[in-house]
Amino acid sequence: MTPETDNNNTDKILHGMAYALLSIFLLSVMSACAKTLSETHHVVETVFYRNAIALIPFLTYILVFKKYEYLKTNRPFRVMLRVLVGTTGLFVTFAAWKHLPLADATVIFFTSTLLAPALAFFILKEHIGPHRWSAILIGFTGILFIAHPSGEADLLGIAFAFCAALLHSCIHIILRSLKTESHMMVTFYFILGGALIPALAMPFIATPVHSEEIPIFLLLGLTGGAAQILLAGAYRYAPVSVVAPFHYTGLIWASGFDILIWKTVPGWSVFVGAAIIITANLYILHRERKKITGSASPAP
Repeated sequence: MTPETDNNNTDKILHGMAYALLSIFLLSVMSACAKTLSETHHVVETVFYRNAIALIPFLTYILVFKKYEYLKTNRPFRVMLRVLVGTTGLFVTFAAWKHLPLADATVIFFTSTLLAPALAFFILKEHIGPHRWSAILIGFTGILFIAHPSGEADLLGIAFAFCAALLHSCIHIILRSLKTESHMMVTFYFILGGALIPALAMPFIATPVHSEEIPIFLLLGLTGGAAQILLAGAYRYAPVSVVAPFHYTGLIWASGFDILIWKTVPGWSVFVGAAIIITANLYILHRERKKITGSASPAP
């Protein structure tokens, strides 16, 4: 490998890391906006505005630059499935933010990467060895620390967060089956469907948007849409083993927003649970990388 090639590869990985870091920050900003708006607006209403606002610049870009290939897909059923599962996932994710501190919900969302290999075992019939099964089971004990039996935990919020994690892991499986499709196309239809589905309920649940809430709604939609595109770019420029750990920086942002906005300091149980779940996730990533490296090694 020549030095030039090495520099090109390094640049791509650095781009992927930068995209990942920025996307997780923007997702954290979006979560803070969603939690703020949930105090005066229905969760379904917030999901509608999140996608409708993000759809405007996306659709404008397609029309102005004539990127009509983003409207074409060879797998319409799977794209529709991604829309339905993703939109449902947004509903329960926003509901979890409504009931829980951002840090608590964020840690429980980390379990989605524990659920993904388990779902791949049952749905895609992928082999999961005893090491990864052990890591999955140990990781879930982290939730027990967050839902400590002190009477302080919001069990409804925890249920919403766990359902969201389950749906996030389903999205991972669906996106894996759409890896040959354009990520921009998949993102466009997700945003479009995410606006149209809650729009059906808007006549029954919509409440007036006050002038001071307009910047928050705009920030909600723009950060959510930009984060989707940046995260897709992160996975394009860098492997999963490089990008995935950056998701854990979301706990830093979430804790900061909890402290600055809601004056809520995460308890020790949140960080203990996070340590267990993150360690289990990193071990699974290590096993995945070892498996790929082993399969790529030449036969003796």
